[in-house]
Amino acid sequence: MIVKSDFIEISDELFLQLGKMITERFGIKLPLEKKIMFQARLQRHLRDLNIHSFEEYAELLTNNQGESAELDILADYISTNKTEFFRNNDHFDFISKHILPELMTQNLRQTDLKLWSAGCSSGQEAYSMGITLEEFMRMKGVRFDYSILATDISNRMLKAAKDAIYPTSHVVEIPLDIKHRYFLKSKNLKEQQVRVVKDIREKVRVAYMNLMDSSYPFNKQFDIVFLRNTLIYFSPLVQLKVLTKVIESLKPGGYLFIGHSESLINMHLPIKSIAPSAYVKTNIETL
Repeated sequence: MIVKSDFIEISDELFLQLGKMITERFGIKLPLEKKIMFQARLQRHLRDLNIHSFEEYAELLTNNQGESAELDILADYISTNKTEFFRNNDHFDFISKHILPELMTQNLRQTDLKLWSAGCSSGQEAYSMGITLEEFMRMKGVRFDYSILATDISNRMLKAAKDAIYPTSHVVEIPLDIKHRYFLKSKNLKEQQVRVVKDIREKVRVAYMNLMDSSYPFNKQFDIVFLRNTLIYFSPLVQLKVLTKVIESLKPGGYLFIGHSESLINMHLPIKSIAPSAYVKTNIETL
């Protein structure tokens, strides 16, 4: 518990300076109304570093011309990291009922299907993708290869995604038969944890990636990309830059999913809407 005398405060001016640095590095907007949240999340970290003021912390952040490793650590504290299994389940249903049957007509069995969970947080989205594909194959009596890339800026979340171990409370809403097929209970009953089965874990590659990078290391590679509930943290200009690079990473005819609270209206991107928050890449690179 933090007593009032131990609470470290940041001035409006310094918060806006750090906010600008964070926006330039990660694209995340930090308006003044988020100052209280920022202060609260950093209290324990500053004490662990034996730092007694945000001015001192700013010096640490600006070491090596702003390339301090502390900036990446800070990403763990400013990221929202809200996720759950099968969040916005209509997207997973759309994949099962429309996208995969369509791909089946294109001889999917000869293809390595590639998916990307961009801003994967602790991995539930990526593993939901894997379960969706496995269930489709089980129900249809077919097999095809697939791989899932799960990326984020939070190293803490990436470790959780790679471990794929979750409290049993995170799978309460999942149907019992799905839990039996794709999750393992901890042998220690006191832990109340489950782990995604090895077959799906081996299909998911977890990696650090900053969507603000000038270019992405893929070109027309992915069949399906989830970029959900990430754009809301970016300014309109950053949204457009990120979306342009993400769409360039999609194969022509590939699918993009965004959050239900996000909008691509008036962005003039080479995609068309096919369902709520779901888009397909057109064959035209520029419009």
